[in-house]
Amino acid sequence: MKWAQNKGCAWYDLWGVPDESLETLERDFTSRQDGLWGVYRFKRGFGGKLVRSIGAWDRVYIPSLYRIYRWMNTLLRK
Repeated sequence: MKWAQNKGCAWYDLWGVPDESLETLERDFTSRQDGLWGVYRFKRGFGGKLVRSIGAWDRVYIPSLYRIYRWMNTLLRK
C-alpha cells in the first residue's frame, strides 16, 4: 500500500464486502461472522468509503493464454 501511494495511487479497491445496505453493514458488523463480514470489519478499520460497482472484469492482453487460464480454472473446479 505504501509503495502504491509513493507511486501516486490516490485510492485502492480492496474489493468485496457483504451485499447489504450501508445501514445494515454498520448495524451488524460486530455481530455477524458469516460470509464477508470479517472482511468488512477489517476494511472498516481503514476508514474508507463504501463504493458500489457493476463487478470485476478481466482485461485480456494475450487471448491465447487467457483461454488456457480459463480452461485450467474449469478443470480445477471439477
